[in-house]
Amino acid sequence: MTKDKSDEHPLTPEERILAFLREEAQKPVRSDRLVEAVLRKKKERSDVSRALDRLVAEKQVILLKGGYAGLPDKLHFREGIFLSHPDGYGFVVTEGEREDLYVPPGATKGAMHQDKVLSVHLGTDHRGRSEGQVVEIISRSRSSVVGVLHELKGGYFLSPRDPKIPHEFLVVDNGAEKLQEGELAVLDILRYPEPGHIPEGKISRFLGDPSDPSVDTDLVIATHHLSISFPDRVEAEAKRMAREVAVEPSENRVDLRHLEIMTIDGDRARDFDDALSVVENPDGTFQIGIHIADVGAYVLPGSELDKEAFRRGTSVYFPDRVVPMFPEVLSNGVLSLNPDEDRLARTVMVRMSPAGQVLESSIFRSVIRSRLRATYSRVHPILAGESTDSPESKFSVQLRSLWKLAKNLREERFQNGSLDFDLPEPEIVLDLRGEPVDIIRSPRYLSHFLVEEFMLLANRIVAAELTRKFSMAMYRVHETPSPEKTESLGIFLGALGISIPKRKEGKMKASDLSAVLESTRGTPLEKMVHFSVLRSLKQARYDVYPLGHFGLAMDDYTHFTSPIRRYPDLIVHRLLDLPEGRPSGEGSFYPLEQVAVQASERERASVEAERMAVDLKKIRFMGQHIGKKFSGSVSGVTGFGFFVELSDVLVEGLVPFSALNDDYYVYDEKHHLLRGETTRKTYRIGDRLEVVVVRVDNERLRIEFALDQEGRPESLQKVRKKRKGKKNRSQRAGKSRKKGSAKG
Repeated sequence: MTKDKSDEHPLTPEERILAFLREEAQKPVRSDRLVEAVLRKKKERSDVSRALDRLVAEKQVILLKGGYAGLPDKLHFREGIFLSHPDGYGFVVTEGEREDLYVPPGATKGAMHQDKVLSVHLGTDHRGRSEGQVVEIISRSRSSVVGVLHELKGGYFLSPRDPKIPHEFLVVDNGAEKLQEGELAVLDILRYPEPGHIPEGKISRFLGDPSDPSVDTDLVIATHHLSISFPDRVEAEAKRMAREVAVEPSENRVDLRHLEIMTIDGDRARDFDDALSVVENPDGTFQIGIHIADVGAYVLPGSELDKEAFRRGTSVYFPDRVVPMFPEVLSNGVLSLNPDEDRLARTVMVRMSPAGQVLESSIFRSVIRSRLRATYSRVHPILAGESTDSPESKFSVQLRSLWKLAKNLREERFQNGSLDFDLPEPEIVLDLRGEPVDIIRSPRYLSHFLVEEFMLLANRIVAAELTRKFSMAMYRVHETPSPEKTESLGIFLGALGISIPKRKEGKMKASDLSAVLESTRGTPLEKMVHFSVLRSLKQARYDVYPLGHFGLAMDDYTHFTSPIRRYPDLIVHRLLDLPEGRPSGEGSFYPLEQVAVQASERERASVEAERMAVDLKKIRFMGQHIGKKFSGSVSGVTGFGFFVELSDVLVEGLVPFSALNDDYYVYDEKHHLLRGETTRKTYRIGDRLEVVVVRVDNERLRIEFALDQEGRPESLQKVRKKRKGKKNRSQRAGKSRKKGSAKG
């Protein structure tokens, strides 16, 4: 027990607690043992307990999971964004940290998805992950939730439709307003989830019947707090700038309206922020113009438009609409490089050899006039050598010249180690009511590759210019996979007979993985290996330093080519205007570090929103096919089953352990497979099989499959007999979460 240094000046209970934790406790101590350790007399137990409560309230002592207490200066704290999982656990993501912090159920302190939190690192869990707990919620990411109303014992509660919000909210203070069972509504949060408290809220508006497909996007917009409309002051400024900005050449703006410039976009695109031109020079070289909408001419630093664009961060694309970063008078109007209209642009002019080598380049402001609004689908046959009478055929010479150069750029990029994932993306086909009638694989045309290569080239040239001029700027970075992910991937590939070079500190090169992808392309292992490699990579983000782009195998890379829909691109445009030697911070109304963090967070949020919108349509579509059989392949293996991606429609669903009734299956995490203990049958990524649609889960946005050929009941009986006398399944699973088992 900690003793007072002087009987004349005895320590208070608070002082004794702090002294014990500082001087005698080498690690956090259970609070009941802490109270016992500092007690002088039994009758003062309540005083010491209250003193500990006060210290916790004042944050002089941190109360940890399991009732452990510790001093803040002896703990490793981490501030970041909490990303929740439907099963109650989550991860704290901190920019710059090598690994995310796993937070188990019961240690979240009521944090909701995307809240900004303070967490403490407590060690590693049995899977080797950094584990910790949330100790403080710094700021909430949402003030409302969207869900379905359910009646219970005369009252109502709201069940959120976002599966990442596992809490149910009690509806209070709605007066005489009539609530209806099963209705979709928005609830303003009055009390957030906290240990020991039921979250509460008041219904602010109704969205309608959740069975109505037309409300799907409204649900997503409300769930992710996206703004459909713009504030009046922003709309007014947009209209004023559209009227007042002169579209004409000047001393600092080159007139390029004589060039045959074209845009190439999707069939349904409405905002065109990039265009291309090509001219063959007398010496056989080519002059390539990559022209990007000059958003900075209309959106000035610190303006209302700028502040709103910073807040939004990006445009968000849904199957039936777009939530733009700028008002329509700009995004689809004066900013869009529409055909036969003069437009302000930023041009990257590149002189290239016939082999695709960059000989020289320059970046400048320009005035352009697009001559053609081309589409990917109509350009593709021209590049493939087919005859066509489309409007694009008049530009066939230019298009084929561009494609020849793009192919050389593409070949060189992959030789340098750039990763080539040919992963399909879903395209939702809707009827007029918003009901999905088909889900197809979005086509990848040669024209997509053409545009991609020149946009990558422009971004690379601009990034090099930023690095030359500034010590810090705005970059798109993709860091090397963590040593843990590298080791796990190596074990998995090794089991398939594929090796990757072992390098110092576990760091690999992009060329290592590029070789793996290429070696399995066109083989039965392709999908399995490509999925596994993709999942080993980190998420790309924005940073003020050129940390490199692993996936593209580039040292310097940025985003310059889409300023109508991405805020960081606008910042890059402004940085290019700064004279050499001036601080790069002058190129932004906001600190560049703040822009990088905000843009990364808004990008993650928009990706989640877009994914949720697509998932809602997939759920509706597969709900029409309950009991139907589909072909597919295993796309992921977990401790609770495996996921199957269908071949005919681009949909993924879960085959849970409960659907595997022919054996007891064990999850082999290192080799990404399930193995039957008796039959030794395995399920691994890439396996082809037949499944039946069993059910759709509207709450968790999950589709559930069962195998078409289920195990016979008698073979399960044999398994049970062989296992008689052994420890039961739950006991074995409790030893290690790396194992999971199932029976029918």
